[in-house]
Amino acid sequence: MKIVTWNINGIRTFRGGIKKALDSLGADIICVQETKVTRDLLDERTAIVDGYNSYFSYSRGRSGYSGVATYCKDSATPFAAEEGLTGLLTNHEGAVGCYGDHTEFSSEELQLLDNEGRAVITQHRIMCQNKVQTVTVINVYCPRADPEKPERKQFKLQFYKLLQYRAEAILKDGSFVIVLGDVNTSHRPIDHCDPSDIDDFGENPGRKWLNGFLHSDKPEEDKNEEEPDEESEISETDPTHGGKFVDTFRYFHPTRTNAFTCWSTLTGARQTNYGTRIDYIFADCQLAKDQFLGADIMPEVEGSDHCPVWGQLSCPLLPSSKPPPICTRYLPEFAGKQQKLSRFLVKVDQKSVQSERRDVLLGSQEEEERRENLNPIRAGNVSGKKRVLTSDSVVPKGKKTKTVNTSSKPQGSLLSFFKPKLTNAMCTSSTTETCDKQVKTKHSTPQPSVGHSNSNKGASLVFWKSVLHGPPPPPSCKVHGEPCVLRTVKKEGPNMGKQFFVCARPQGHSSNPEARCNFFAWVEKGK
Repeated sequence: MKIVTWNINGIRTFRGGIKKALDSLGADIICVQETKVTRDLLDERTAIVDGYNSYFSYSRGRSGYSGVATYCKDSATPFAAEEGLTGLLTNHEGAVGCYGDHTEFSSEELQLLDNEGRAVITQHRIMCQNKVQTVTVINVYCPRADPEKPERKQFKLQFYKLLQYRAEAILKDGSFVIVLGDVNTSHRPIDHCDPSDIDDFGENPGRKWLNGFLHSDKPEEDKNEEEPDEESEISETDPTHGGKFVDTFRYFHPTRTNAFTCWSTLTGARQTNYGTRIDYIFADCQLAKDQFLGADIMPEVEGSDHCPVWGQLSCPLLPSSKPPPICTRYLPEFAGKQQKLSRFLVKVDQKSVQSERRDVLLGSQEEEERRENLNPIRAGNVSGKKRVLTSDSVVPKGKKTKTVNTSSKPQGSLLSFFKPKLTNAMCTSSTTETCDKQVKTKHSTPQPSVGHSNSNKGASLVFWKSVLHGPPPPPSCKVHGEPCVLRTVKKEGPNMGKQFFVCARPQGHSSNPEARCNFFAWVEKGK
């Protein structure tokens, strides 16, 4: 059994085809975060992938925000699945259950925590030591604590607490549990590119939560990068080590440095590996000890500001004969029970509709959208031909027809709009002869020479340079002597909108000579 988690930063990451991308990961269960797709934007190509069954959670408040999805191979079909952590979004059979203690949360808090589409839970059967067991996979996209919005820090901590209660409740009920996804917190200094740059690194509330959630078996600094030995083996019942879950990557690679999963694309930090490790696969202690064979990151896989993380287990999956009710293939718009609203608003060729009905297999929704929405003229080509044939018919009263000017008069240059020109009004009855002479002279004037044409081009170039001047030439940074890049302040404040120059190299540690230097210069006004 192989599982993969990946923050894809938008479902459009799979531009080459979703099936091709999923197959390339070679996993049985693939959990993706930050899909940025809502229910109304979910198309059939994304929801129905051949060989897989999928489960989505969507943001209810904002479009193009958050969202998670779990794709399971048909050989790994779960027997239960649900959206969210609270149970408030569950109104069907086949739910996972075991919601834990919610007494610390108000009903409004619970609704808000599940309102952003941050969790999907699937439950599978596995064969462990000749015995059928269950494993629950909790796919999460934890909130980010925006420093400019203090309320989001509290929201993040409440989400962590709710996640822990749910995971531990399912574990207590007898199922193995895997929590994986983008947790949005780097746990230890070894998981951060520059921990010394952060004040009170260990005092961060998110890191404190991780300390309590995870089994705290601190590795020795000189331990070799090998499979864990007997002394470092974890015990689920040892109270001195706290949490019930294990960071599987650190279980197999306790001292590996520069192992990051997220980088800033704005600063090009991936080139210098100046990032953080915030994507994890957590497993309960017993499962990690008995069944996990390995776990690692995949920095070579590009397409997002995050990279995938994989985990391999020795236990085989036992697929369910039928997916749970929240599987996307059961949604009305994909099950053939509900038509799209666009079909009632756009004229469709009846012949094409009849041919579609004769087809046994349903066409993809993307093809329908392209035919109906993006090219409605083609769909109505029959009526279009009729209009051409009856264009000479009598026009009904109250309607006006537009005539197309088929004159072959050449279009003037843009420069002519800035120069005064003669109009017909200037040619009055007293000056008709003068105007006729000007016309004759104009027709008799020979074509200008090449030299004269070049001088006109030069004059035009000077004119446009005076009207449109580009950005100021970039200075060179002091360390590398290379041209800088122009940036604009987008953060709200007194400097918002101002431009400045910085070194063009990617961001990196200050000790890295190949990384960006600290050159900075404001763009002076009037330049």
